[in-house]
Amino acid sequence: MSRRIYTQKRFPSKDLCYDSFLVSLLINKLLKKGKKYLAQRIVSRAFEIIESRTAQSPLLVFEKAVRNSSPRVQLKAKRIGGATYQVPALLTRFSSTNLAIKWLTEFSRKRPGKGASLKLANELVDAAKGTGSTIRKKDETHKMAEANKAFA
Repeated sequence: MSRRIYTQKRFPSKDLCYDSFLVSLLINKLLKKGKKYLAQRIVSRAFEIIESRTAQSPLLVFEKAVRNSSPRVQLKAKRIGGATYQVPALLTRFSSTNLAIKWLTEFSRKRPGKGASLKLANELVDAAKGTGSTIRKKDETHKMAEANKAFA
């Protein structure tokens, strides 16, 4: 039997350019094959595009996008008597933010168009407005959780 040792969570440090914890989470989610500098360039270019389009601070637009796309519940599979049920479980603030950033990067990659920074900027602006694939995914998750409330 395991000793159940509790380890402390290691959080990434703040981003040097924007001095934001959320931006460093976004950079780490965009990261592919250890190319962090490339991910930083994509984020900074996306923020430049956001600033030119919306005439607002890109950090505020990004924070609003994360806030809008953060889910409150998550569905977890639970096996009871040979049947698998989708049981809704409440999320902590950190894990909901993490899931929102994961969805934002995932759906920005799936967007049509050229250039990762342009796709990311479009997805962030859409999420800040309350539209887009990320918001649709969040609403879908909440509807499924509402439908499966009986199993909680």
